[in-house]
Amino acid sequence: MLKFRSVAVVLTLCSVFTIRAQSVDDIVSKSLSAKGGIEKIKALQSQRLTGQIWLGGGVTANPFVVSFERPGKIREEIVINSKNILEINNGTEGWVINPFSGSDAPVAMTDDEFKNTSSSADLDGPLVEYKEGKNKIELLGIENVEGKPAYKLLVKQPNGQTRYDYIDSASYLEVKWEGNIMNNGKENPSESFFHNYKNVDGIMYSFEIVSDSPGGTNKQKITFDKIEVNPKLDETIFNQPGKTSPDSTKD
Repeated sequence: MLKFRSVAVVLTLCSVFTIRAQSVDDIVSKSLSAKGGIEKIKALQSQRLTGQIWLGGGVTANPFVVSFERPGKIREEIVINSKNILEINNGTEGWVINPFSGSDAPVAMTDDEFKNTSSSADLDGPLVEYKEGKNKIELLGIENVEGKPAYKLLVKQPNGQTRYDYIDSASYLEVKWEGNIMNNGKENPSESFFHNYKNVDGIMYSFEIVSDSPGGTNKQKITFDKIEVNPKLDETIFNQPGKTSPDSTKD
């Protein structure tokens, strides 16, 4: 029995050493490959994700539709009790429509809202072109995420925001995100866990995302029924709501 335990310890130590021997370059390269490869990621010009969100307190938002388009455009729409909440960021400006605030009129995003949605609108993700200076990435070590070892990467973004990305040591897919969401100048810690990866046109997507605040009790779960790669999107969906496009006034 003692000999068996010694062998087990040795094997465990060897496994840990192998994991720790990985460099940032190794992890990033393998993670991008697991995602689908740099060519597939770069060829992604637009995407549309459709599903539903379960919010705290038993509230369900259904449907939930989020559309992305390069460069840096995002439109997010959710329906709660037949009321539409809309967030649009066209890369330079952003607007919010929230009927639960007492008005259906579009309101300009705050600086914090614009930063948050701009980070979400990055189709490449934080690992692409980090060596070219897009982001600075450091390997902080290994932590267990839902019982499995994952590489913990510190990502420093050009806008001053920092985040932590956890890359599964076996699949090399992202299994957790951790960071702060700014709201009215206040940092609110948040974390998301990525489950149920599926291949869509050669790119791996998480079809279930569970988010919460560390130590909190309220959780939010997003599940996607459909993810579309490079759909043809109407450019006007990223315009300011209610504002007429100059071209539409021409005969």
